[in-house]
Amino acid sequence: KIHYSSLPGTESTQILMSIVPVVLINGEYNTPVYALVDSGAVGGVISTVIADDLHIDWRSIPSRMGFSVGGNFRFHSVKLESEIFGHRFPLKINVVEGISAFKCILGQRDLFQRAKITFEGYKNQFEIIFREYN
Repeated sequence: KIHYSSLPGTESTQILMSIVPVVLINGEYNTPVYALVDSGAVGGVISTVIADDLHIDWRSIPSRMGFSVGGNFRFHSVKLESEIFGHRFPLKINVVEGISAFKCILGQRDLFQRAKITFEGYKNQFEIIFREYN
């Protein structure tokens, strides 16, 4: 079980979220981040700052437009590897321009396809059980 927490580096303990530590891997480069596990997100996103840390040349990747409850955004699709609690798996994620510097969100197409996730908001906790592959 993983307890809901505030995003590291923020002062607010009033807003607790489903946050998980993840290592994003691009070839020989990797960076640890904290990701919001978001059941309402179709796909995962990272900021351009995280993409730069991973040496992703996102500016050379054709952009597309997307939308969210916050409005429209421009994004670039990339493929990475990720590791969560010792489970390593490929990840198709979108580098989004103009979001906060250290933002990472994992959604339905990435984490939710690889694991059973149970949210227990009344207990301020959630659980991730990764599927076993042959």
